[in-house]
Amino acid sequence: MTITGLGSPTFEEAVRSAYGFYERFQRQFADGKFETWETATYKGSYTLDLSNRYLTPKKDAPTAEHIPFSKVVDPHGILEDMAGKDYIHGEENEVQYYACHSEANGNKR
Repeated sequence: MTITGLGSPTFEEAVRSAYGFYERFQRQFADGKFETWETATYKGSYTLDLSNRYLTPKKDAPTAEHIPFSKVVDPHGILEDMAGKDYIHGEENEVQYYACHSEANGNKR
């Protein structure tokens, strides 16, 4: 999905601010370890391109195999139901979750 403000100063500033956050995060990773983000334009105005990490249209991955969602990610089966017959949750849709744990001595892992 693509969203544009069609020149709205508020939308343009929001996109610039979002890109500023991206730049700050990007500096924390080694080259090639953080997915690049380029702002796009439509008729000279910034756009935001949005996508879904959980599902892929079957037409875009006709040979990919569907991997059922784990109960941790989809405890009520909502995402699985959304896949239906037109989408799959494939290997490329796997999302990794991490947590930071503080130990009693102050170390984090």
